[in-house]
Amino acid sequence: MAKITIIIPTLNEEENIDFLLERIFKVKDSSGLDFDVLFVDSASIDGTSDCIKKWQGQRPVKLLQREVNVGLAPAVIAGAHFVDSEYVLVMDADLSHPPEKIPELLAPLLSEEYDMVIGSRYVDGGATPDWPFSRKLSSKLATLPALCFCSAKDPLAGFFALKRRLITDLSLHVPGFKIGFAILAEYNKKIRIKEIPIQFRDRDFGQSKMGKGVIYDYLRQLAGLMRTRMGF
Repeated sequence: MAKITIIIPTLNEEENIDFLLERIFKVKDSSGLDFDVLFVDSASIDGTSDCIKKWQGQRPVKLLQREVNVGLAPAVIAGAHFVDSEYVLVMDADLSHPPEKIPELLAPLLSEEYDMVIGSRYVDGGATPDWPFSRKLSSKLATLPALCFCSAKDPLAGFFALKRRLITDLSLHVPGFKIGFAILAEYNKKIRIKEIPIQFRDRDFGQSKMGKGVIYDYLRQLAGLMRTRMGF
């Protein structure tokens, strides 16, 4: 059976770890899927790492600790290099991505029909029920320029599964949060992509990482892609 790792980047997610792992392993036990979980912690200053360590030895949970926070994308890339699995699934630790969708994301990969499967807010059946109109509008507007570089309807999604080599073959210097978009832009039509609908929920605990720095990194990512496309 193919080896699978779920990669979860963390930064100060102490309040969410137990809830998340309980749901993940409930899915694992009921689905019969065989996977392990790797947390890549980016210098959390709360009890995130201690919460994770309590699960080690009880369940297939690993922790890769980084001394500085250099962003979500580099954390995911480091995690992909740390494991030797054939497939990886990337998700957030804040419970915005439903673990119950893990089997649905992995099935098209394991059947070798697709190379990347995205948990999408913007295909039929997908939704962001907790968002006010202003946030839905800003998210849609942020998605528009990304569509110039790939065909996915939700290219900025952070919940996706794929062949691990698609991450390890990337540059080590992808900025900011948008690792899924970096993968889509890099391979564009060279890989087979499937999107499945998810209900994206806002976090109940902890503080959102979205801020001006994330927006800046995304704009820098777009600018870099444009320069590459234009041959600069």
